[in-house]
Amino acid sequence: MGVAQRARGSLRRQFPVTPDLRRAIDAPTVRDNLLPAVPGPQVAEDALVLRVLDLALRVGEVQLATGAGAAVAHDTMLAIASSYGLPTCDVDIAFSTITMCCHRGNEAGPVTTMRNVRYRTQDYTRLTEVDDIITAIVDREEPMPVEEASTRLGNAVRAPHPYPRFVAGLARSLFAGAVAFLIGGGLLVAVLATAATGVVWGTARWLGRRGVPMFFQQMVGAAVVTLSATSLAWSGVLEDSPAFVIAAGLVVLLSGLSLVGLVQDAISGFPLTAAGRAVEVVLASVGLLVGVVVSIKLVNGVLGTDAMAFAAVVPPSPTPTLHPLSLVAAAAAGLLFALSAYAPWRSLPLAAIAGATAWGTYALFTVLGAGDVVAAALAAGALGLVAMILPRSLGTPPLVLVIAGITPLLPGLTMYRGFSQLAYNSVGQSAVTILLALAFGLALAAGVSFGEQIGWPLQRLARRCIPGLSAEDRARDARRGRPRVF
Repeated sequence: MGVAQRARGSLRRQFPVTPDLRRAIDAPTVRDNLLPAVPGPQVAEDALVLRVLDLALRVGEVQLATGAGAAVAHDTMLAIASSYGLPTCDVDIAFSTITMCCHRGNEAGPVTTMRNVRYRTQDYTRLTEVDDIITAIVDREEPMPVEEASTRLGNAVRAPHPYPRFVAGLARSLFAGAVAFLIGGGLLVAVLATAATGVVWGTARWLGRRGVPMFFQQMVGAAVVTLSATSLAWSGVLEDSPAFVIAAGLVVLLSGLSLVGLVQDAISGFPLTAAGRAVEVVLASVGLLVGVVVSIKLVNGVLGTDAMAFAAVVPPSPTPTLHPLSLVAAAAAGLLFALSAYAPWRSLPLAAIAGATAWGTYALFTVLGAGDVVAAALAAGALGLVAMILPRSLGTPPLVLVIAGITPLLPGLTMYRGFSQLAYNSVGQSAVTILLALAFGLALAAGVSFGEQIGWPLQRLARRCIPGLSAEDRARDARRGRPRVF
């Protein structure tokens, strides 16, 4: 024992360990995760605490409502509180409930407040405006005054959409046409998918204004597109398989689900919120399943077995190609989806590039033999990486580009094949096909998260390598910390 102690002492004298190195190599302990102690007399005023907590909660509510992950809202709320001099705060997010507590030492009681997220929407203009407000608070040495930030946030939430609602509906319908072309349909299929999606969008709007739950909205939408496509094929108007029209409609109905947020919450340590999102996604998907299966049974009962045969024709998923027309269709799909989600005008060209990039990467890896699921994950990872390293000066949140890029890749045709197999009582085959569609969608979401994890260190490295970076820029980078992305 004495020899070992003398050897250890000799090594310490020869190779001294600095405090910074000790912190770097030390194993994390409980004390590293504790909030810093606050001296009793030095506590913030009640009015300031209440204003800051209200501002942080409202910002987190907008982020969660527009599809951002719980980790994003959590980090953003803590960063806002710290910028205004409240470093000892806790945030708890449980799907639709946000709770925030400010600890004020031993001389004053903690202040706790809570807010519910009562709506879910795709409004990327509001997300962009809120992101600008966050930048004005967190990324500056002197943050924007709380009153000014609250006023700007209120104006951003109450402001009208940047363009009329019918423009968004038309863009969503044309998005379905672009997806129908991507999955192998012709010009007539694209036109019919556009028309059917327009009816579905109008019906969903009508049901939503009357408080109908999302499950029934999805069920009615899937029924409308299935009945219309199958009837047109039976009548002879549609010579191609109606599966292309139905699959495009399913992609549109799936595009409103927060798959990326679900996977991100599960990975980043918010299992309760991830479970809530998973239930939401599963119920919406089951609504599609019920709508498609009931429609096929209804067609069989009304129009006969001949019409049933048209619904049974589900062509195999086409192999994606790098043909210029496919890339143009993917770019159009990304642009149209961003337009339908009220993205700012300046972000539409970037959304088109994101769509073409995701499809081109997916096609490239498929041609190289990676397989559909792996190719989708790699394409989403590449898109997430590109979105992370893009400069923030472009004024477009990366979430807008990511969702616009991966949405055209959603497995609508595979999902409809599984639904139709279930309608024909092929339960075993249906389970395998639906599981494949689920794996495809989760691969897209996981790939995006993986791209973020790689892009974050690369972004920091690129910033450090910029020659002539001022001390103010370095201080801003240190304050910003990990980017608030997905």
